[in-house]
Amino acid sequence: MRKKLIISAFFLFIFLFLTISISSIFAQTEGETLKLDQLIEEALNDNPELKAARDRANAYHERPSQVSSLEDPRITLGFSNLPVDDFDFNKQEMTQKVISLSQEIPLPGILSLKRESAAQEANAMEKRARELESILIKKVKKAYYNLYFINKAIDITETNQGLLEKFVEITKTKYSVGKGIQQDVLKAQVELSKIEEKIIDLEQKKATIKAELNTLLNRPQEEFLPDPPNIKKTTFTHNLEALQKLAEETRPALKDVEHLIKSREAAYQLAKKDYLPSLTFTASYGQRDNRLRSRPVRATVTPVGGEPNEVSVLSATDRDRPDFFSFMVGFKVPLWFHSKQSRKVRENLTLISEAKARHEALKNEIFFGIKDILEKEMRGSKLIELYQNDIIPQAKASLESAMAGYEVGNVDFITLLDNQLTLFNYRLSYHQVLTDYQKDLAELEAVVGKRLF
Repeated sequence: MRKKLIISAFFLFIFLFLTISISSIFAQTEGETLKLDQLIEEALNDNPELKAARDRANAYHERPSQVSSLEDPRITLGFSNLPVDDFDFNKQEMTQKVISLSQEIPLPGILSLKRESAAQEANAMEKRARELESILIKKVKKAYYNLYFINKAIDITETNQGLLEKFVEITKTKYSVGKGIQQDVLKAQVELSKIEEKIIDLEQKKATIKAELNTLLNRPQEEFLPDPPNIKKTTFTHNLEALQKLAEETRPALKDVEHLIKSREAAYQLAKKDYLPSLTFTASYGQRDNRLRSRPVRATVTPVGGEPNEVSVLSATDRDRPDFFSFMVGFKVPLWFHSKQSRKVRENLTLISEAKARHEALKNEIFFGIKDILEKEMRGSKLIELYQNDIIPQAKASLESAMAGYEVGNVDFITLLDNQLTLFNYRLSYHQVLTDYQKDLAELEAVVGKRLF
């Protein structure tokens, strides 16, 4: 009677375990609190690396106005032809107090080319920030799905741990009454220890993933994160040609290189204009002091007690000196064009060629990435369906058959345990495949450069 009660309780537990655990594979968890869209929004708002990239792009947008403005005029103050014997400003005719104004004026087209080159470079930096946004979204999604898998793995492993604990109790009971063998007890205990080791490993990985996710969100690494809910396989309807075309239109990294090419083409045109001189206009004004001049005049002098007498004396008068105005035009002579201007032209041509080659290489890499991910999507989709419709139901049926055989003594405990572990591993594999499938779609979004799901 005791033996029958033990076996009946054992199979009742197995039945309840299978009913609850298998149904939970495809059920959604109620009361979910960790929202993927909210995590992405928070990362885009708070991630410091992304903020730095945006600030850098904004800083580059300040450059076009700077480089397309004229050079600051130069004002010069000084003296000219001042005698050093007495430093008298009105002694020499050419002594002047001089003020001059100089302004460099580039030839037409140069400033607009400088603006164009700087503007395209700023646009390239903006696309780099957008590329970082795509990479950040991919990282958040992958961390989120990894956290989902780890949670499911812990749940499944803990459920299996409880079942193995029951196995240990049953094998011990059967062994104590002489109906079992010690090898069954030891085997069940070994499997239980392996499960405990796996749980420890999973808990460590869970802590690491949460720390990674908090880092992406710019939160303290130990801040609490709720567990994500169950996920469903995302419906996929895109094809290769449409995704490749979309990537050409939207991938920020491609646009980054395209703006870089335009910037270097403007720099090349600017380098060719460097053969022509820029003009410097200088206007100066020289102010001269008026000179004192002496001339004789007649004056009447009356001595004390004498007669008035008319005498000749010297009188100082001012003589006007006109100020001077000067105007000059200067220009640079590209005398060393062979080692300077010509080399600069060749340098920019080479940089344009390099950027175009980089664009083509990146485009090929993107197209390959799309093709590779689509192949993975097909494989993942088939595997998910296979696990749902065939593998897990078949493993469940195999375990149920082993249970029935064990009840009548046709199947030994090792076979029963092996069937149970097989179902356990298939359940883990199902969630791993589902997680990898969702991560592949996140990778596809990053390759295309646009949110698709």
